Amino acid sequence: MRRPNAAARKSPTWPTPTPEQVEVVLLGTYHMDNPGLDAGNVDADDALSDDRQRELQTLVSNLEAIDPDFVAIERPASAADAVQDAYSRYRDGEFSYDEEHALDSMHPERDDATQRSRSEVVQVGFRLADRLGHDRVVPVDVPETLGDDPDFETLEERGSDHSPKIDVPRFDPGALEESLSERLETSSIPAYHRYLNEEAALHYNEGMFDHYLRMGDGENYAGPDALARWYRRNLRMVHNIWRAVDDDTERVLFLVGSGHVHILRHLLTEFPQFCPVSPLPYLPRDN
Repeated sequence: MRRPNAAARKSPTWPTPTPEQVEVVLLGTYHMDNPGLDAGNVDADDALSDDRQRELQTLVSNLEAIDPDFVAIERPASAADAVQDAYSRYRDGEFSYDEEHALDSMHPERDDATQRSRSEVVQVGFRLADRLGHDRVVPVDVPETLGDDPDFETLEERGSDHSPKIDVPRFDPGALEESLSERLETSSIPAYHRYLNEEAALHYNEGMFDHYLRMGDGENYAGPDALARWYRRNLRMVHNIWRAVDDDTERVLFLVGSGHVHILRHLLTEFPQFCPVSPLPYLPRDN
């Protein structure tokens, strides 16, 4: 796998919060229920196995120290009622975190109700909020599907040339996906989350930009327009977090796919009422 030249990249930093800002801790994660909806998908093993459940308990114990006022999750804001119903059933003891349950849809692209109990939303988001005694979790996503616009078909029909032109180091998506899956197989869940949230890993999603920014021809801007929708999705998530805060909110934990973190960090930095915060201090190396 070809990796970008780190020396040639500007290394972003996490800003320092000011007292009046709401801190948003961005915890990048992987999709534990294998939805297969991303450009690169990690082959996750069973989050309900005994070993993984012990590791999840350790991860959530570490995250308790963040002490957020609420936990935001990557589920559609439009599914808030279904999400809250599912969370309440876990909190009331009707459902157990280490058992499979059929849940009402909390994601419009998923049909397998039993897999939803394995998702990071339940296993990390619900479990942490439950442990902290929160009476709610906050779904903030507004999903977008990229690459299915008719303009892409037009480009294909024209046989437009989208070659890179410039030979710079770039990620091989297939090799990256395989590498991430292999790393998860040999890592504990806390250790894997530390890896996903280290600076180098936060840039793994740049292959999407490399792919889409080159796709266009004449007045057809299919690729850049797809990336605009990606930014719109992330902007809407920030907006939905803003909707959920009140005068007493000091800190939020946002559990989100790791491919979003780099962009969200930028957007949250630009929004003066929020300050993005790295989760690394809460992810020890020895887990």
